[in-house]
Amino acid sequence: MMFHEIHKELFSVLPFVLTSVGEGIQKSTNRPAGFDSHHFLWVYKGMGKFCVNGEHFLLREGEGVFIRKDISHSYEGSDFYTAYITFTMDKKTLDYLGTGDWFRFSVPAFLEREFKHLLQFAMGNSTVLSRSSAGYPIVMDIFLSVLTRKNSTVTKVQQMLECRYGELLTLDDVAAEVGMDRFSLCRHYMAERGVTVMEELNRIRIEKAKRYLKYSNDPIKRVGKLCGFESASYFGKRFREAVGCTPMEYRKRQNEDIAR
Repeated sequence: MMFHEIHKELFSVLPFVLTSVGEGIQKSTNRPAGFDSHHFLWVYKGMGKFCVNGEHFLLREGEGVFIRKDISHSYEGSDFYTAYITFTMDKKTLDYLGTGDWFRFSVPAFLEREFKHLLQFAMGNSTVLSRSSAGYPIVMDIFLSVLTRKNSTVTKVQQMLECRYGELLTLDDVAAEVGMDRFSLCRHYMAERGVTVMEELNRIRIEKAKRYLKYSNDPIKRVGKLCGFESASYFGKRFREAVGCTPMEYRKRQNEDIAR
């Protein structure tokens, strides 16, 4: 199952374009001159033999690789099932993120569910702009969760919240992750960000929920659960406080906007 963007004339016009998204049995591929888009590819099942820029390695289930456009690569395998997201993005943005020409990564926990929603949306009644709007935050979430950099405590907290928002996190969980006591973390985070850790977690959850409501057909209760809310009633309460309407009302408005 796959989607492939046919409007290639927009690749050099828009700052970000979702050029393809798909999954299935991976055929042997050899691209000496690279591909026309940047791409993430990861293994669901089996094992693949890869060569990127002359370096050979194996990828197994739960592992993936990012490769910039125009970078030489090839891969092959037996019983080799993969998923992928390809896209265009400005070189300066990738340089700022520190991606290099390519890198390997362990697949983050959130990727499977967000990938499924993106594929479903791309293959439905969508446009270049709506597909790219849906794909951009997922691509950035992957970069944020897998790139290894020396970061401040606040950035490490931010990465944790972005990657684990679907879990029932406590302040003690976050403090333990960054090696601080909860009181020091609260003071440090508030001083730098101007909000509490849990307020930021709630903001992230609401933003993720808005994306699910807009781009998936999941029931409201499931959306709340995917985004870390303990119950449907609590999800509805926090969503209304943040957005000014119920999750159902929000979904209805977004569907009406897309239909216009």
